[in-house]
Amino acid sequence: MSVPAIPALLILGLAMQDPIRGAIAAGAAFSIGFGASRDLKGRRWAAMIAAAIGMTIAAFVGTLAGERAWVLVPLAALAAGANAAIALFDEDLWWVTLQVAIALLVAGYYPGPPAAALSRAITVLLGAVVQMAFVIALARLFPAAAARLPRGAARPPPERALLIRHVVRAAICVVLSLSAALALGLANSYWAPMTAMIVLKPGLHDTQARGTARLIGTLAGCAGASVFAILVHYSPLWLLGGLAMTSGSAFALQKAHYATLTSAITATVVLLLSIGHGQVLLNAEHRIVATLLGGVIALLVARVAPHRPGGQLSSPDHVGA
Repeated sequence: MSVPAIPALLILGLAMQDPIRGAIAAGAAFSIGFGASRDLKGRRWAAMIAAAIGMTIAAFVGTLAGERAWVLVPLAALAAGANAAIALFDEDLWWVTLQVAIALLVAGYYPGPPAAALSRAITVLLGAVVQMAFVIALARLFPAAAARLPRGAARPPPERALLIRHVVRAAICVVLSLSAALALGLANSYWAPMTAMIVLKPGLHDTQARGTARLIGTLAGCAGASVFAILVHYSPLWLLGGLAMTSGSAFALQKAHYATLTSAITATVVLLLSIGHGQVLLNAEHRIVATLLGGVIALLVARVAPHRPGGQLSSPDHVGA
């Protein structure tokens, strides 16, 4: 149900000779599409609606904040800390705040005045609304396919000390990774803090496992998308077809091994950026470098200040699996 909106928005962008705007809208639709398998406090579609509103606001704020690093970095740290705290309580609300934090980081990479911020926010909202329209309409036609995915096991309330430390560590990881990416002048620098934010877990073992899986998945997804684009000679029609396949795989693999899910998401993002901006090989290279930077920083922070010893295993990782 979440796939059709993505190529539809890209085709619209190409038809209007504005592939970049089409890619922004399709990217928003891709993010919102994962919410089709969730609800919020028992209310169907509420997760998608909340994420759409949050991402629209974040796109506007991030575009403005991106013009000044001293504004963007603290905002990113605040978003990462809030997301880390919510992850210890509620899986569906965590997903919503994660999309908002990612939208803030991406928009911060494309700074601009209020007019540009408003344009990006409207485009993100358009992509989200189109995605929700497709999903809800298809859910009425195929109700059996519209059931939400099984939830993870209920989480007991975290200890206060663990909650505080995890929030602080998440904020530190994002500050360090975003600052390092900006200092190094990395293209698509937002991938570094995104990786650090997603990889960091309360336990050292969990962080190591998540970081390794994300790196493997990123390498596989980048390689697959790059080879595919070269083989089809960067044909927009073939790239759209490949994007439909990889995005469909990402939606279908939400409960699969994290490396497998990451490879599908990475391939989708690389193809999406390539349709909007071109340069598929550079997009893949940038994602790998930034993923390494963010993952290493998250691992170093987890090792310096672990919540649990490295050999002690925590409960299975359901949040974000």
